[in-house]
Amino acid sequence: MTKSNTWSDPVQEIAVRADAPDISIIIVSWNTRDLLLQCLSSAQDPQVVGALRLEIIVVDNASTDGSAEAACSMRGVQAIALKRNLGYGRANNIGLDRATGRYLLILNADTILLPGSLRTLKEFADRTPRAGIVSPRLLNEDGTVQESAFRFPILAMSAIDLFPLPAWVPGRIRSWLTSSTLNGRYELAHTANEPRQIDHPLGAGMLLRREAYLQCGGFDPKIFMYSEEIDLAIRYARAGWECWQVPQSRVVHLGGMSTSQVPLAMQRELWRSRIYIYRKHRSRAATVALIALLVVAQLARLVTASVKRLLRLISREEASKQRRLARTLIRVAFSS
Repeated sequence: MTKSNTWSDPVQEIAVRADAPDISIIIVSWNTRDLLLQCLSSAQDPQVVGALRLEIIVVDNASTDGSAEAACSMRGVQAIALKRNLGYGRANNIGLDRATGRYLLILNADTILLPGSLRTLKEFADRTPRAGIVSPRLLNEDGTVQESAFRFPILAMSAIDLFPLPAWVPGRIRSWLTSSTLNGRYELAHTANEPRQIDHPLGAGMLLRREAYLQCGGFDPKIFMYSEEIDLAIRYARAGWECWQVPQSRVVHLGGMSTSQVPLAMQRELWRSRIYIYRKHRSRAATVALIALLVVAQLARLVTASVKRLLRLISREEASKQRRLARTLIRVAFSS
């Protein structure tokens, strides 16, 4: 990736107190009250806490479901209620700025910390001084392994996303492509038991070393939602910090519980963020190619929706939904 001189936010160094928490946990919430309470309960479970000194900070993005009030009512939780939704990255930055811990854990509200997960992350970070980012293995609700370790984006990844293989292609081929390095995956990601160095984790859970945060800053505030962790990992890597995943640390991630509430808006933000990442960190030619892929895919979606509706293969509502999504993403492509 080409080097960029755009946004960076090194943080003014503040001396860490001798009695500072081992880990500050920062949780951003948006209309996920019950899940937030479940996450906070797991963070206060004695089997999770162990001998660690924890600081828990919730930053609520103007929820309307009582999330902020519920967090405020919990003992040992600092809650910051924002008056408007600032986006995931900016809200996390507010929590990071407030945090006093030696390590800083970014944690989604739809996660559940499992016993030993925090201790394992901290112990690995303690013995790996160049580890600026350390992530756990994420699990689905049924205990299966979730994709949570990725390579930095390349055009092939977007092409696979935008132009999925048709259903008549054998499933083993489609499965191989989805889990291949072309799609940003690592070999044996689901079975590896030893820590491995990766490009970036899924942002649902990642431990930041305070020294790395002080040098490189938090999330880019220009990104409202999605790809924040990719930008952060690129900046940390360029500053010489390593990114690791530690499979022995396990966290359940339910996934997409906030974003599923507004799927069209989230698709818009997803592609707006992807294009922004390319503009910031990749060449102009790569950015133009990404935009071209997006536009062609959406033109194909428009045609396909119309043809399927004409043949009565989909409902009028589904055809309208597909056309609306295509038009939205075409506008994103030309306005980003």
